[in-house]
Amino acid sequence: MELQHPNKERLKSIENRLEKLTSELSTIKKTALQALLIDNADFLKLMNISSSTAQNWRNKGIIAYSQIENKIYYKVSDIEQLLDLHYRPFKRAN
Repeated sequence: MELQHPNKERLKSIENRLEKLTSELSTIKKTALQALLIDNADFLKLMNISSSTAQNWRNKGIIAYSQIENKIYYKVSDIEQLLDLHYRPFKRAN
C-alpha cells in the first residue's frame, strides 16, 4: 500500500521542473562550447581563405589551433585576437 503524502503532487511538480531545467542546462552548455570553438571548414568560410592559407598561418604561428587526429579547431577568442592584432583604423587624408 502506497502512503499518500499531502505534498506529493507539489513534490512531483518540483521534480519535473528540475528535470526540465537540467535538460535545458545541458543544451545550453553544448551550445556554449560550440560557440567557443569552430572547425577548420568554418574558419575557412569565416575568413574567406583557402586551406593552404590557413595551413600557412598555423605553420607561422599566426593563429593558434587544436588538432585531434585530422580535425582542426580554433577558439573564437583566438580569431578575435588575430583580427584585433591586425586591425588598421581608417585614417582620413588631409
